[in-house]
Amino acid sequence: MLLVLLLACPSPTDSGEVAALPLPEGVAARFVCGGKSADYDEAHPAYSEATVEWGLEGVTAANMVALDLDMDGWTDLIASESPHETRDDPASDTWYHAVMMNREVGGRRAFVNESEASGLLVGADGLPGSGHSMYVGADVDGDGDLDLFAGRNHDAGSDDVTGERNAIFLNDGAGHFTRVPVSGLEEKSAWATAAASFTEVDGDGIPDLWLVGWYRDYGELDSSGPRLYRGEGDGTFTDATAGTAMDQKPTRTYEDWNDRSRRRPGFGATTCDVDADGSPELIQSSYARTWNLMFSHGDGEWVEVGEAAGMDADDNEDYSSDLQYACYCEANACDPEPTVSCNGAMPSTYWVPGYSDLPSRLGGNTFTTVCADADNDGDLDLYHAEIRHDWAGDAADSSQLLLNDGSGTFTRQDNEENGLARRRPAGADWNEGDMQAALFDYDLDGWKDLLLMDSDYPDTHLYAFHNGEDGTFREDSDATGLNQPWPHGLAVADFDLDGDLDVVTGSSTARTGTPWTDHAVHFYENGLGGSSMRLSGLAPGTRVDVTASGMTQTFEASGGYGLWGMHHDTALTIGLDGECAIEDLAITPLFGETSRYGALSGSDQ
Repeated sequence: MLLVLLLACPSPTDSGEVAALPLPEGVAARFVCGGKSADYDEAHPAYSEATVEWGLEGVTAANMVALDLDMDGWTDLIASESPHETRDDPASDTWYHAVMMNREVGGRRAFVNESEASGLLVGADGLPGSGHSMYVGADVDGDGDLDLFAGRNHDAGSDDVTGERNAIFLNDGAGHFTRVPVSGLEEKSAWATAAASFTEVDGDGIPDLWLVGWYRDYGELDSSGPRLYRGEGDGTFTDATAGTAMDQKPTRTYEDWNDRSRRRPGFGATTCDVDADGSPELIQSSYARTWNLMFSHGDGEWVEVGEAAGMDADDNEDYSSDLQYACYCEANACDPEPTVSCNGAMPSTYWVPGYSDLPSRLGGNTFTTVCADADNDGDLDLYHAEIRHDWAGDAADSSQLLLNDGSGTFTRQDNEENGLARRRPAGADWNEGDMQAALFDYDLDGWKDLLLMDSDYPDTHLYAFHNGEDGTFREDSDATGLNQPWPHGLAVADFDLDGDLDVVTGSSTARTGTPWTDHAVHFYENGLGGSSMRLSGLAPGTRVDVTASGMTQTFEASGGYGLWGMHHDTALTIGLDGECAIEDLAITPLFGETSRYGALSGSDQ
């Protein structure tokens, strides 16, 4: 049974909260009432692959975003191979991007390639073919549809073959895009863009843009640094980095690396309000086993608070189990003594005293930071997805859940204790290639589960962990059917509007041992059903609190996050644990007051 609800009666409100009858303009609530989700196991997995049925056979991508591009209520897909030095070549029918629109085909939903008609795959020279690496969406010009940021990852050490630049594409409301000729994002220093996220930092109702940069020239120490751009409301942006804590100094020497005011390479951009003060924190997920950064707008001034918040790195700085250190110690006297043996595994020059032993080089390779309420306590927690290698030893950070105490201070959870530890080949060299992750409720029981993209190395695959509601997780990779080997790219959305969340991934061909010959896209259709409420039309950063089935769930609408700008639709799917009603709904925009809407029920319509 499907029911749509747009209006509701108000309920008594707390002091400082605004009572409202209709939902905010452009926001809609939609119920799907199917009782509790079905049971599942390895013989009857939760997901089944439906790539052919969804029209995605032959489509390739290493990254994808799920957004409703034409505002028809059905989530579309932009699939990209994330090219860095390559552009689409229409003359040879070579395409690294595809705009796949969700249409009715033969009595069912399927994706149709409308790349050419979309206008999105056009270069800076106005000719067909794009060289962009990523996309995230927001309504940057206030006309009610989703416009797109298209990012370019290009370092100074590579030839500028494509001539591409960061850009904004404005939507006409029907999924047709036009590039803003001069958006203010084209500057050379911003070319090495690794990730992007829309948010709002100044309370003017116009989306702003947070960018995280990669190395200026890979192999050197300096990076392009993070950048904050303020939206002007017409598709143009102004760089607001100068004079803030984000305006970091160059990194020129090994000693500079340990200076928190210096630039360091980033791979992921995340924005969310972790201290619940009504303004967002800006997060850089940093590469090179260095500190993650978090900028907070305290007392009207941006401050970097990653260390104080406990999210920059774990506390383990013991490098005695690092194999590079052990190999260095075979040729040099060392204190402390290494706890592992080199046995000729690598040259002694890989370890650089005065650099490799810096605290800022004993953290993690963080590719993505997820922000979501994992424990249903009303605040936003973090999950760091890290690449980690056996040779690095215990000093390298593992992927980990960080729980928020409500003030924006985090405590790292032990993976062995909460069930998020991985099985590894016994006695063998191992790698954890965790580059992307998502927290979402795949069985609609009201608790967010974890999907982790572990890729690019032997024995890597998608990992699904079911949230056990008691602070522990159970690995469900095989039982969900989401155990795809060597995945790359991740998008989550209710593509068929049946109330549960589907998953799209790509395939990695990196390194030896991959089972894939190309970046084939895979569509996994959720077959569990269940009851949920879908809330659409929310601006990035909007907080939503839903009380249903005896619990309160907290969400924040995302403007994109993580490696290469992951974007899992702008609509929220809220699991109702078999119920077809909610007891209360509260919506809080960034810099705004909370509006409460009381009880909503699918049976009201």
